[in-house]
Amino acid sequence: MNLPYLNAIEIDKEKAVPVYVQLAHGLATLIKQGVLKPGQKLPGSRVLAATLHVNRNTVVLATDELQAEGWVETRDRKGLFVNQSLPLVQGTGNGVGAESFSTATGFLLEQNPVLEAPEVLRLSMEFNDGVPDPRLSPLHELGREYHRLLKKANPLHLFSYSDAQGDMYLRKVLSQQLNEHRGLQTTPDTLFITRGSIMGIHLLAQVILRNGDKVAVGELNYRTANLSFEQCGAQLLHVPVDEKGMDTVALGELLKVHQVRMLYITSHHHHPTTVTLAPERRLHLYELAKQYRFCVLEDDYDFDYHYENKPTLPIASMDTQGLVVYIGSYSKVIYPGIRVGFVVAPQNLVQEMIKYRRIMDRQGDHLVERAIANLMRDGTMQRYLRKSKKLYKKRKEYFCQLLRQEFSDYLDFQEPEGGMAVWVKFKDTFPLAKIAAECRAKGLYLSNGNGYNAPNRNTNSCRMGFASMTEEEILRACKVLKSVLQGM
Repeated sequence: MNLPYLNAIEIDKEKAVPVYVQLAHGLATLIKQGVLKPGQKLPGSRVLAATLHVNRNTVVLATDELQAEGWVETRDRKGLFVNQSLPLVQGTGNGVGAESFSTATGFLLEQNPVLEAPEVLRLSMEFNDGVPDPRLSPLHELGREYHRLLKKANPLHLFSYSDAQGDMYLRKVLSQQLNEHRGLQTTPDTLFITRGSIMGIHLLAQVILRNGDKVAVGELNYRTANLSFEQCGAQLLHVPVDEKGMDTVALGELLKVHQVRMLYITSHHHHPTTVTLAPERRLHLYELAKQYRFCVLEDDYDFDYHYENKPTLPIASMDTQGLVVYIGSYSKVIYPGIRVGFVVAPQNLVQEMIKYRRIMDRQGDHLVERAIANLMRDGTMQRYLRKSKKLYKKRKEYFCQLLRQEFSDYLDFQEPEGGMAVWVKFKDTFPLAKIAAECRAKGLYLSNGNGYNAPNRNTNSCRMGFASMTEEEILRACKVLKSVLQGM
């Protein structure tokens, strides 16, 4: 009997999947492809067994499975047939070759002209955007809290659907710490727990902005925030940034001309240039917000890593009129894979964020939120912060010393007061795109700078993260960079 379509069924007796299941899936695939058509008679069990070199009982089990799923039906004394009630499928092939998932949509899909997928780094050496060193994280203590909660927590409370606003215990602990250490006046009801600061920015953009609204941002600004605002249809208005942060005098002139709905600012260690907004500019910015009634979105993701002196209190600490929305993150404090951040906002805004969150994420991970709250309560987080802050400061000083001693002919930079990266401008004779490509060929990641550029202007600059590397690793990475620059 000539049954060429059976060649498409691959049986591998070494697989963990039972042979009868493989056979059932193979026959179902032929039906879905239109190779076997509704009403078509299937070969008998003996023929199938002999052709596919399997036991007849295996064939019987496979056909029983197909009958249970509705792909085939039996007819008295006539044998097994493809279910007559199935729709006729236009043949997609001759059955030869395994079915595969398409690499592209079969319907029209327009590429999003605004958004972009982030690059996942896998090189052995990285001058990344500025991330913590997960090797320093309190992983043992976090694991201990996980284990304790899994053993003792009430599953009806912690492991079921819960408050989309975030774990109440974490909100209580976090509210107390924000009030004590950052000068805020929060309550648990004004706190919203997110999966990192990026979610907070995205949710706030969705809730606050409408198509055509204007958002003021730094001339050089955090690209992910820009993308979130633009995706909502907002128009970005770019304000100069200098060594004291955003130029609020220039902002004031812009506000005379444009009706601004929101202003986004990183008050500590501005992204990407790492500068800190001066106290007098903080006061001026808030006065402008009161005068023109726009929302100030203050992203203070790097507050905990200010090295030279105590960090300046947030703009939100002076807000009494509900104009400042404050964002922070613990993804920078523990390690990037821990997606826990927070938003401090008036209660009516928090309630709107809850509505939007429920249609995209339902709620956060209350187990990790409770574990982090316990580490904050018992002082583990504070001890870790003191230890890591001391070490990151040492790494920063070592890295900046190397830059001054070995790279003064190639680049310029200003040593930051805090954060996890140095903003570096390469001299014009050393194009960053070429440097980055040659570094990557030697196993070192360095940004090509495109994500940091101002509109229609190539700054030939990038952030060079130091916190995630030991001093030995920093030295090794710098040697690779130096060899690339010397060869240009």
